[in-house]
Amino acid sequence: MGDDNSTITSQQIHDYLMNNRHFLVENLDLLEQIDVVAAPEGTISLAQRQVARLQEKNAQLHEQMQTLIDNARQNTQLQKKVHQLCLTMMAERDLSHCLDSLVTTLKAEFKADEVAIRLFYHDKMYDLMPTEQNIKQVNPVGQMNDLFERVIGRHQTICGRFSQAQKTFLFREQETQAESIACIPIGQLPCKGLLAIASSDQHRFHADMATDYLTFLGDMLSHLLTQHPPHYG
Repeated sequence: MGDDNSTITSQQIHDYLMNNRHFLVENLDLLEQIDVVAAPEGTISLAQRQVARLQEKNAQLHEQMQTLIDNARQNTQLQKKVHQLCLTMMAERDLSHCLDSLVTTLKAEFKADEVAIRLFYHDKMYDLMPTEQNIKQVNPVGQMNDLFERVIGRHQTICGRFSQAQKTFLFREQETQAESIACIPIGQLPCKGLLAIASSDQHRFHADMATDYLTFLGDMLSHLLTQHPPHYG
């Protein structure tokens, strides 16, 4: 058996650390408590550089972890809001009230500055009551199809900054509030219309953002329109 009372020498510690160079990295709590002798004025020792680097990495990891936590919290809150919005829409007695609830909720709960809904028709139209909301029925050919071919043709949500002609077509007098827009196809094959959500913040909706919830909202609205089919006027 070894002598438990033997003294560990500095050389033994040195040799151990040389053979186990990741020891301090794997035991950061110990590294934080070690007093590093200052280098001569105007210079920085290798040990100080290592400590500074480790502290920088720790700060980066902490920031990344906090970002993940914040994103998870925001996604949970967004999921709850979308879920509640869908329940509200399904509870409405007719299509007019359903669309009105959608626009009102997007402005109140999702902080949209403007919302536009364009429902497509050919020879049939939806039975809608007059409303002050920006909800209109349009023929999807001609100007409408030319301006929004990317959304209609590709059947995908497009986010970012839109042209002046597109903003004018959707928002008219409120186009100044539409610095960035999320334009969502309502259903696919065929597309039943467009849902456009605008913000006065030009960075709110951008090309790299996730669009899962927006696409889901468009699909949900498409399903509700199926329950209220258009008819001959």
